[in-house]
Amino acid sequence: MSVDDKKLKKVIKEGGKRGVEIEGAATMGGLEFFCTKVEEPEGDVAMLLKSVEAMNAPCDDAEEERKGGAGDIGKMIFSTNDERVAIVAHVPESKKDRVNAKEWLAFVVGHFEGKVLDGDNLIASGEILANPDKGIFTLKVRDEALTKGIEYLRSKGCFPEASADDSDDDVVFGDDFDFENA
Repeated sequence: MSVDDKKLKKVIKEGGKRGVEIEGAATMGGLEFFCTKVEEPEGDVAMLLKSVEAMNAPCDDAEEERKGGAGDIGKMIFSTNDERVAIVAHVPESKKDRVNAKEWLAFVVGHFEGKVLDGDNLIASGEILANPDKGIFTLKVRDEALTKGIEYLRSKGCFPEASADDSDDDVVFGDDFDFENA
């Protein structure tokens, strides 16, 4: 097995697990759209697309371990390395009249001098490049971009508004949960 094959296997495994987590959190929290991060693609847009494919794969009930299952949930997924934040936005066919993946992504990357690399109304990919001279660091930008993704969803009425009496426990965002150590 080559290094690329091993990497792809890790990306798909993490994506499949994250898909189950997204589907569960969306069901519990009543969310139709989700913003979160993954580690294994390490800022590689092509690998991040594979991760999202694994998240969207239908669950096979015959499998011992559930994987995927998040195909009906709109999502924006982030992955970083030292040079870039890779981003993929996915909108299921059933939600395309409410959110356009390419517009959602363009809104987010536009705040950080990033760019949309490819996409349409259902799936789009893009990146934000680091620029230490301008104070643009990927980990900081990733978290800010995730917040911008949620801001866009709220502007479309697709994500619950935060209210003063809400606690952090009321809404499951998925971006700050330590899935590996849960």
